[in-house]
Amino acid sequence: MKTQINSSRCITIVGPNQSGKTSLMESILNVCKQIHNKGQVKTNSTLSDHLIEEHELGMSISMGVSNAQFMNEEYTFIDCPGSSEFINEFLQAARISDLSIIVMEPLKEKILSLVPYFYYLNKMNIPHILFINKVDNFNFDIKELLGAVQEYSPCPLVIRQIPIREGDKIIGAADVIHERAYVYEKDKPSQIVKVPEQLSSTRVEIREKLLETLADFDDTLMEKIIEDLPTSTEEVYENLKKDIAANKIVEVLTGSAENETGIRRLLKSIRHDCPSHEETIKRNGFKITNNVSCVQVFKTNFIPHRGKQSIARVWSGELEEGSSLQNSIRLQNLFSLKGKEFVKISKAKAGDIIGLSRIEAINTGDLISDGEKEIKKGHNLPIPPQPIYPKAIRAIKREDDVKLSESLKEILETDSSYVIERNTVTQQLLIWGQGEIHLRVVLNKLKNNYNIETKEEKINFAFHETIQGSVSDHITTHKKQSGGAGQYAKIVIDVKPLPRGEYFKFENKIVGGVIPKTYIPSVEKGCKECMQKGPLGFPVMDVQVTLKDGKTHDVDSNSNSFHIAGTKALRETLKNCKPILLEPYHKVRFLIPSQDINNIYTLVTSKRGMIKNNLPKEGWAGFEVLEAEIPGCEIFNLIIEVKGLTEGLGSFEHEFERMKTVPNKQLSDSLISEYSSKEKVE
Repeated sequence: MKTQINSSRCITIVGPNQSGKTSLMESILNVCKQIHNKGQVKTNSTLSDHLIEEHELGMSISMGVSNAQFMNEEYTFIDCPGSSEFINEFLQAARISDLSIIVMEPLKEKILSLVPYFYYLNKMNIPHILFINKVDNFNFDIKELLGAVQEYSPCPLVIRQIPIREGDKIIGAADVIHERAYVYEKDKPSQIVKVPEQLSSTRVEIREKLLETLADFDDTLMEKIIEDLPTSTEEVYENLKKDIAANKIVEVLTGSAENETGIRRLLKSIRHDCPSHEETIKRNGFKITNNVSCVQVFKTNFIPHRGKQSIARVWSGELEEGSSLQNSIRLQNLFSLKGKEFVKISKAKAGDIIGLSRIEAINTGDLISDGEKEIKKGHNLPIPPQPIYPKAIRAIKREDDVKLSESLKEILETDSSYVIERNTVTQQLLIWGQGEIHLRVVLNKLKNNYNIETKEEKINFAFHETIQGSVSDHITTHKKQSGGAGQYAKIVIDVKPLPRGEYFKFENKIVGGVIPKTYIPSVEKGCKECMQKGPLGFPVMDVQVTLKDGKTHDVDSNSNSFHIAGTKALRETLKNCKPILLEPYHKVRFLIPSQDINNIYTLVTSKRGMIKNNLPKEGWAGFEVLEAEIPGCEIFNLIIEVKGLTEGLGSFEHEFERMKTVPNKQLSDSLISEYSSKEKVE
């Protein structure tokens, strides 16, 4: 008999795009009687996908959260986006969940897209089950299909159901543990029937395989199998539950979210096998003592006219409306969640997922406990992927500049996989995200939620320049007479290149006090100022200036005069020192399906890049890491090409490696023309 669990359990629904996650969520909520009419993705009527941007794009971009009840037990289901550009949503939700359902289509060509989910769930040690969706749309052999999936799953797959086919139609499923089968009834629980004769031998074979897998983790069960002793159904179920909770096996179930078949079987398996929130606390390594109230925020939203809304999980204790956490964080409102609806509640208990309204002090990842004096960040929080696709934007109305800055801060708080940058060289405002759709969402939110119209600009890339030649004994005289005290400074300098990466060096070789010591720093300051923009129009680096001689005027010389002289002197000499363009090269680590690796080799070569290494990626079966060195200016649109060459599965991360000279003037002029609006200094 199953022991009743009184606390709410949290289940994330994850998987690739188009696998049917949102439809599954809708069917689950319908079976749980949480909704009156089941919505459809194609009509934008689902509970999960309620954002304007989701309707415009026709896809999930944010986690959809809803509480529900099944057989008198409480659950929260979280529908996570399937696009890799929104993987941060999955990472944040999965970590606080007790179980994940990976949704897949029964197609061998789609199996590779499951690998990221297997990797992250196993890395975070999150129990998960596999739901084969759309079984009524495809003719497939379940043993053959799961044999192919097993190559990519680190944990053994355990088949619980065998689809029963009648012609081209799936009409039910045979239970592998019980000697019985189920025939699906529309909008009703399944009808129990005998296992069809044609599936009897297959069921026995799969059941034996299931027992062998469970026995690998239980010595008592292994002894029974070796001695050919019978095992009770209850014993099998207890081992199944224990091994799923320990993330040692992956249970496999089948059904159709669209037609609501297999959903009750799925819910009954979740009811039996999903661990409690106490197990999740242990998994996350939280130390919570004396049952004090403790919550963790895992999602932040800013909703027009409602302000900041935090979604949190209660790990321990009990919360009441109007009470406080840590004596300073007042819980003015508590909410239960149902898609976009925040349903007001008076209390919340351990295990619950709740909404908190307008608490400015708390942010995503925060762990707020009455046992602590301060808010803490949960340890081992998921690290969002590096943003790799930028856009340069500006507000169309100048008066919206400050509003734009504040709005972007709020958007960043809702999704930490964005980065906002004001480039120090080009002064452009850059938004970095995970891809084209990810950034389109930002621009849509600025317009829809904040009423800010923006304009995209061409990105001006921040090249640098340096010199190849030297100049000796260059004389510069600055004099200006305008009545009364004027300006006068004369200096003699040598200029030569430095080794790469030394940036700037100023050497004072003045003897005999021909230039007073108080004026020397002004010359150096003027030279540094000139380094900000060289003959090619970019910041200059790796230059040494030696001050050798000079002359002053008793009345007209001052610090400002020598500052101006320093600037003029270096500007004059740089033009005669064979200036050349420098561009940053980045170390790029591609994560690519092995089947597409040759496409990326060709892509790197076309980007003036160089392949450095090719390695396997631990935990990513069927993927490889390709290390390369690529010019920084080629990074901007790289992810679009990588996705196009890998059916959306490839990704990369990058970091600055070194500065390299552009080898010829033709390429230099081409790069300046393509990536910069800077004018050369004459």
